[in-house]
Amino acid sequence: MKYLGPFMYTLFVSGTKDKRVIYKKEQIGENVNFQKPVTEKSRPKIYILKSENELIYIGYTGQSISSRLNYGMRANGRNGYHGYKWKNELDSVDLYVFVFEPFSGNEKDNKKYKQFVEAIEAELVYKVRKETDFWPRSQSEIHFNNKQSEEVRNIATFIYNSLG
Repeated sequence: MKYLGPFMYTLFVSGTKDKRVIYKKEQIGENVNFQKPVTEKSRPKIYILKSENELIYIGYTGQSISSRLNYGMRANGRNGYHGYKWKNELDSVDLYVFVFEPFSGNEKDNKKYKQFVEAIEAELVYKVRKETDFWPRSQSEIHFNNKQSEEVRNIATFIYNSLG
């Protein structure tokens, strides 16, 4: 399994409780916009949000990271999803994105591949719990998958260790 990353950003958030937005993104102190490969659709991504030394959220997306973050910031509960729990608590977060190989185009293979990357997400969340005694503070779900392999655990461990 090939993947790239981490792509690291600091996100700055502002606005009132119901209208929080990411107004600025930085890399190494410079203002930036997201670029490929984190903006590519149909590429599985695991993204991790960290505040100071605390891992607060671990997620999976196949969307552009911009689309996924904006959706989590805009959600207000109208359709049952309230968005990110951290959005009203923090004014900045560090974002780490790991980008996996693109989907193949074959729907059956894509479903298995998505489950594989989601299993990495779940193992990573579990690793946080195991290492820190706490679940990530704003974690709202985990995609459990009992078809985990040693490769899934190895990738999750590598990602965890790369988060500093």
